Amino acid sequence: MSVAQRVLVVDDERLIREMLSRALGAKGIEVDTAADGVEALERIRGAPPDLVLLDLMMPKMDGFDVLEAVRADPDTRSLQMIVLTARGGQEVLQEALEAGADDYIAKPFHLGEVLARVQAHLRIAAYAAQREQQRRDDRTLLDISHRLTGRLDVQTILQDVAGMVAEVLHTERCSVVLVEQDEQVGRVVAASDDAGLTDREIALEGYPEIRRVLETRQPVIVADVTADPLFDPVKDQVARLSVRSCALFPMMEGDRCIGVLFLRSAQAWERFGERETSFGQIVANATAVAVSNARLFSALKAESTRISHARAVVEQRLRTVQRYEDFFENSADGMFIIDARGRVLFMNRPAEIIIGVGRAEMVGRDFRTLCAGDCSGPAELLRLLHAGDFSRRVDLRLANARLLSISAARVPGDEAYSLTLRDVTEERRLADQLAEARDFLQSLVDATPDAVVATDLAGNVRVFNKAAERLFGRGAEDVVGKLHVSALYLEGGAAEVMALLRSDEHGGRNRITTPLRREVLDAGGRAIPVLMTASVVQVDGREVATVGILRDLRDRIAMEAQLNETQERLQESEKMALLAELAGAMAHELNQPLTSVMGYAELLQRRLAEDDPNQRPARTIHREAERMATIVRRIGRLTRYETKPYVGDARIIDLEASADDSIDGRLDDEDDDD
Repeated sequence: MSVAQRVLVVDDERLIREMLSRALGAKGIEVDTAADGVEALERIRGAPPDLVLLDLMMPKMDGFDVLEAVRADPDTRSLQMIVLTARGGQEVLQEALEAGADDYIAKPFHLGEVLARVQAHLRIAAYAAQREQQRRDDRTLLDISHRLTGRLDVQTILQDVAGMVAEVLHTERCSVVLVEQDEQVGRVVAASDDAGLTDREIALEGYPEIRRVLETRQPVIVADVTADPLFDPVKDQVARLSVRSCALFPMMEGDRCIGVLFLRSAQAWERFGERETSFGQIVANATAVAVSNARLFSALKAESTRISHARAVVEQRLRTVQRYEDFFENSADGMFIIDARGRVLFMNRPAEIIIGVGRAEMVGRDFRTLCAGDCSGPAELLRLLHAGDFSRRVDLRLANARLLSISAARVPGDEAYSLTLRDVTEERRLADQLAEARDFLQSLVDATPDAVVATDLAGNVRVFNKAAERLFGRGAEDVVGKLHVSALYLEGGAAEVMALLRSDEHGGRNRITTPLRREVLDAGGRAIPVLMTASVVQVDGREVATVGILRDLRDRIAMEAQLNETQERLQESEKMALLAELAGAMAHELNQPLTSVMGYAELLQRRLAEDDPNQRPARTIHREAERMATIVRRIGRLTRYETKPYVGDARIIDLEASADDSIDGRLDDEDDDD
C-alpha cells in the first residue's frame, strides 16, 4: 500500500514556490510549501516529506540553520535535502554540503534541471525507504518465525502473529481463520483487535472471499469491496461492517487449505503491492506449518493420554458410581453423572421422576437424546463443561416440553460431571406472566399523555415514560439510573416537592392530590410550567419510591394567551364600531350649521367692498368654517382608534392618524397674518 511521494518547497519568494509547485505537481508529485525556515521545520517535524527543496537565504531562519536542525534530529536525519541559492561560489557550495545538503542548484535555474534532480533524489529516497522497509520486514518475519517454532501455545502465538501483521501492513484488523474439513464452517481463532477471541464459528457461505481462496488456493486482494462483484451476494452485510478493503492469504497443509490469514481495512487501498503480498503469504505459510505441528502434537498427546488412562477410567467408573450412589439416591434434586461425551453413568430416583424415564433405559445413553430437537442447551452445556466453566446454569427443554435448569460440577478425580436438575417449567411460566404484566404496565405508563417520573428514596430516577421524554427533551436511556431528580427541577425545587409531600396541606401526608403549579427544567435548562400531583409509594407499609405526574402547561398557557388576545381584539372592534357610529352622528349633526355659516360668510364677503374693514373678519369666519368642515369630514371617516397627548396626562383622539388616508388635504394650521 503506497502513497504519492511528497516534496516540501521552502523559499521566501512566492513566485518560486508557485512555479515549483506547478511543475512538480504536473509530474504527479505531491507538493507542500513553506515561506521561511521556521515554518519549514514545523512541517518537516509534523509530517516528514520525501525530499526538501530549500532556499539558503530566508528570513527568520536561513537554510543553513534548517539543515543543521534536520540533520540533528534522528527522525529526519536521512531526509533528502536539495538547496537552492543565488549566491555563487565554491565556498557556498562547500558550506551547504558540509551542513548536510545532498545536492545544490544555483539560481536562476532551469525547471528541467530541477525536475530531473528531484526525480533522481526521490528515486534514491524511495530505494532507501524500500531497503529500510525490507530490513524491518525481514526482522519481523524472523521474529514471527521464532515465535511460531519456539512455542506450542498456539492460541497465544496466533494472537501475537495477528497483531504483528496488522501493525506491519497498517490494517485495522488481521485475523486467523481455520477451516473445517468440509470447508463449510470456519473458526476465527485469533484477531488483532480482540484478544479475547479464541474460537468463533462462522458459516463460510457468508464469506465469498474465503471461499474464493479455498477454490483457487491463491491470495485474494480486494482494493474496494463495494465495487467488487465478488461481494454482491453479501453486500448488505459488508456495508454494516465498515469494510472497504481486504486481503486473504491461504494457509496450506500440503494440497489442502487449512485456513486463511485475513486482513481488513476500513479504507480503500490505493495499491496492495508486491511487498505486502509477499509478506502476507510468507506469514500465512509459516502460520500453517505452526498450526499443523500444534495439531499433530495435540493429537499425539491426546492419544497418549487416552491410552494411558483408558483402563483406569473404565475401572474407576464403577467405583465412582458405587461411591456416590447413596448420596445421589437421597438427594432432593434430580442428579445425573455423565462422562465427557455426555453418556449417562448414573441417575438418581428424583431424576427418573423429573424426566419420566427409568435409569435402566438411560444408563449408557447420551443425555442429549432427552431434549427437544430444536434445543441448543445440550451443546452449550457440553461446551461449558469442557471449558471448565461451572458458574452458569443452562436451560434444557425436554421432548415432553418440560423445562429443566441444569447446574454442573466436576466429579473429583474422574473425567465425569455431576448434573443437578431442577424442573422450572411452572416457575418460568409465572416469570413470563410477570414479565408480560410488567410490560403491560410499562405500556400503560408510556401511553399516558402526562409525564410520569418515579424515583427511589435516594432521588435516583427509576421510571421515565414517553411523555416525560417529550416534556424534558431527554431520552429515558440518559435518565433512568443515571440522573438525580433534582436535575429536573429549578434549584431547590425537588426538596420543596418532598416537603409538600410530607405535609398534610395538599391531600394528606405523603401525597399531593390537588394539582400544584410548578416549573421544571428541560435538557437545555429552560423552565417549563407544569401542573403536578405526586405521592409516596409504599409496599407493606414501607416507603420504597416517589412518583410524580406532570402535565405540560405550555399549550394551555399559549391557548390562554391566544384567547386573551382574541378578546382584546374583539373589545377593540366593539370600541371602533361605537366610535364610528358616534363620529357619523356627530358629522351629520355638525354639517348642517356649518353649511349655513360658510354660506352666509361667503355671501357677506361678496357684499362687502374690498376695502371695507369688515372684509377681514368675514374671510376669517369663512376660512375657519372651512377648517371646521374638514375636521367634521375626518370625524365622519374615523377607521382607527389612535390617540395623542393633550394636557397633563390626558390623551385625545388623533384625527389625522385615525381618519381614512384617502381624505384629500390636511388641516391648515396657518397663523393669522394680521
